[in-house]
Amino acid sequence: MEAVTVLILVRDILGGGLFGALVEDADRQPVFPIPGERPESAVERLRPSWILLECYHPAARSDPFFAAVGAASSQVILFAPAAPWQDCEEIARRRSVAAFLHPGDGQSLSDLVRQALGG
Repeated sequence: MEAVTVLILVRDILGGGLFGALVEDADRQPVFPIPGERPESAVERLRPSWILLECYHPAARSDPFFAAVGAASSQVILFAPAAPWQDCEEIARRRSVAAFLHPGDGQSLSDLVRQALGG
């Protein structure tokens, strides 16, 4: 059976490592862009099942990125690591993608990621 891959797009390497571990804990395979690779190129190369996208990452506001997402039939999960949340809600609504805020309603980040990935 082919692994379910999750492309992680965050602005910092520590956040990437944290989300990588949480994705593995949800029995999914984390994947990352090559250093310097454009997010849409990573989507085209990896064709991930899911994309975990930080709301404040430039890809969250990129039409070429979302065109690549559509072509790859990937599902995006947008998340905000903190307030302000309204901008992220607007992006999620406009792009018709799932979204969550952390910290959120007493759930751990691990629980939020697992739930978002359908686990």
